[in-house]
Amino acid sequence: MTSFAYLDLAIGLSFIYLLLALVCSTLNESIAGVINSRGKTLAKGISSLLQDPALEKSFFEHPLIQGISGGKGSQLPSYISSNKFSLVLMDILTGPNAPASDAGALRVGIKDLKSARAQAALTAVLDNPKMKNDQQKLELWYEQGMDRVSGWYKRTAQVRIFVLAALVTVALNADSLKMLHEMWNNPTLSAVLVEDAKDRLQKGRPDEDLPLVTYDNPDDPTASTPRTLPERDVISGPEMQLLGQVVGWHGDSLQAWRAAGRDRSFWGWIGFLITDRLGGWIITILAISLGAPFWFDMLNKFMNVRNAGQRPEKEAEKQIPEKRVEAQVEVKP
Repeated sequence: MTSFAYLDLAIGLSFIYLLLALVCSTLNESIAGVINSRGKTLAKGISSLLQDPALEKSFFEHPLIQGISGGKGSQLPSYISSNKFSLVLMDILTGPNAPASDAGALRVGIKDLKSARAQAALTAVLDNPKMKNDQQKLELWYEQGMDRVSGWYKRTAQVRIFVLAALVTVALNADSLKMLHEMWNNPTLSAVLVEDAKDRLQKGRPDEDLPLVTYDNPDDPTASTPRTLPERDVISGPEMQLLGQVVGWHGDSLQAWRAAGRDRSFWGWIGFLITDRLGGWIITILAISLGAPFWFDMLNKFMNVRNAGQRPEKEAEKQIPEKRVEAQVEVKP
């Protein structure tokens, strides 16, 4: 095989990993929506900031937060802006008889908290000399805490993605070694994968973190817009058909099992899969667990190398001999 053929194998395999990773990320978002993973992680982060069960209960029962949640008893909100967090917290601490902007009432409310840890945390936040007013100090505190919450969610999502990668790999029989073997022996399939990979790159880089809703107006906590997955984050029909040609249970595994002369019992079949498929499955699971953005970037790099190594256009090559012919004509007597 030529160097381009090996490069095409790398492009084809990266493209397959990208598609499988997109399947896993789509399933992950669906599961996260059902179990309200974002909302629970956000609530955990707010709890770690407030460090007071009573204050936390009052916070989530506040009308502004209930407006985001959709009413009492609804699921936890998946997003709370820093502006809303600070306003709600100040309104609770200042009490019903003082405006939320009353700095004196705010500090009295902090001293009345039952949790010493909450008192110490909020007092330290309000003593920050770098910010002008109390609301800005609370907003900065919240935003810094949400950076940590984002890390929590990503770690949870990574574990879920790994489990989904294992399930998808086995369900689709996505054996990396088998896929390489098929592309090696079928240059046409490899060429088709390269062409489809070019089209996939045109759609843009997939998102690493997909919110379930967007809040376009920070002053209106109820104005949330459901977010649909963009085209770059889902697999198209033609891509799904192409993926079905490379992965899946097409009967060849059963034929290989019979040809190997193994035990024809159920456990003989399981033993065959472990010895003949497990290695390729593990490679696929580890690969697609890296995520769709990783394989998009990798695919883009391989494609750039391939394009940089292409030969010049034929028209440009033809210009040189034509000039030589003209020179020969000019020297004739």
